[in-house]
Amino acid sequence: LLQYARPSLTDKDIPHRTKLTDTIKARATSIVQTIKERLAHVDSAVSMTFDSWTTIIGEPFFSIT
Repeated sequence: LLQYARPSLTDKDIPHRTKLTDTIKARATSIVQTIKERLAHVDSAVSMTFDSWTTIIGEPFFSIT
């Protein structure tokens, strides 16, 4: 579909889904580590909640409170 919309793209211009997945997981791990390091210096208790869902048409959402 991307190549149809933009014929100048080649296969190497489009990252494979596993590359995207690995990149997202690595970024998430890094962010979690940063949050842990910052919260380690907080003197009070911290509570966090996470939620994810999709709309009826498949739009993804992720919430952190």
